[in-house]
Amino acid sequence: MVIATIIGDTRTTKLFYGHYDVMNPGDITEWDNDPFILKKDRGRYWGRGTGDNKGQLLAVIFGLYMYKELHRTFPFSIQLVIEGEEEQGSPHLKAAITDAKKMLHDVDSTFVIDGSINQLGEHILRLGNRGALGLALTANTALRDNHSGNMGNVMDNAAIKLINILNKVYDFSQHRVLIPDFYEGVREPNQQEKEWIAALPYEKEIIKKQTGVKKLPPNNKEYYHKLMFEPTFNISGMNAGYSGKGIKTIIPHQATLKIDCRLVGSQNLTKIKKGLQQILREESDSNEFVVEYLVEVPASNTASNAPDVTKICKALKKIDGKALVEPVMPGTVPNYIWTDILKVPTYTLPLANFDQANHAVNENISKKAFVEGITLIYELVENLI
Repeated sequence: MVIATIIGDTRTTKLFYGHYDVMNPGDITEWDNDPFILKKDRGRYWGRGTGDNKGQLLAVIFGLYMYKELHRTFPFSIQLVIEGEEEQGSPHLKAAITDAKKMLHDVDSTFVIDGSINQLGEHILRLGNRGALGLALTANTALRDNHSGNMGNVMDNAAIKLINILNKVYDFSQHRVLIPDFYEGVREPNQQEKEWIAALPYEKEIIKKQTGVKKLPPNNKEYYHKLMFEPTFNISGMNAGYSGKGIKTIIPHQATLKIDCRLVGSQNLTKIKKGLQQILREESDSNEFVVEYLVEVPASNTASNAPDVTKICKALKKIDGKALVEPVMPGTVPNYIWTDILKVPTYTLPLANFDQANHAVNENISKKAFVEGITLIYELVENLI
């Protein structure tokens, strides 16, 4: 990780975060060009990392450089935190920032420069993001699979055991999680957040075409409420018994579910885990159920009346003529490190085009998005005074 400091006219410090690592390019024969040789073509810069995240990092650096060249000095100090493990889930970022708190003690806000602008080419300010709890829940009933004739009605079926416990954890008819304390900390949007949501575009037919989903919420109010202010319960995978060609008359001795939950507001990971363990203890006297926690990222929240929101919106208006604000980003990033450890408001500003193809072949950043990104960073510094 790189921490660079630019001394300004005051000790008050703005922190800009991004990452220099990239996703594996995969089979490079599928790319139109060498993914590690930058190419400019058709109004875009092509190559791995152009959009995610080196291109956006360069836009930040060039924007700051432009301001420095025109004004000679900055009205506040700046710290650049550039990470090299973001694509691996930032396993050491929390510890590194905790260790660097003394160095970062003058920081009063963090700007995360990552992600994509919307399909219409409009920039977005994102204030918070959903957290995530990911786990593997496994049922064990024997040492091995057994013959369904020889042991039928005698041996417990691990798949059925797992389905039974799943029904204790989630009410499928009401679409509601039954884990004690799960919904503690979930909140409704305030009036300002409702107004921001009402202004967000909702291209329902485009989303249907892109995803293949046939049914979507009828309006942007319901659509964004579900994405921003409601937690999720998702089964992402399951494994039990035999699922090959034909039939195999066995009783599975082991079955596993992969579950992930997106968390909102101030939902508490520790309480949710304790609530799940309580259900498992009530349903089993032995070690029939094993839980492996795979992902634990708290939600991050920045208040709608945070000090820099109005100033950032002024900068956005210089670029797009309007300012779009997402109170909560539906995805999960480790912004809790800034809001919960550094205790500062955190603002996510994506600079790459919507079709940047990050993590895929032919990743790119458009020249338009790159130049607008540089200009936005300049305007941001200008308006944060």
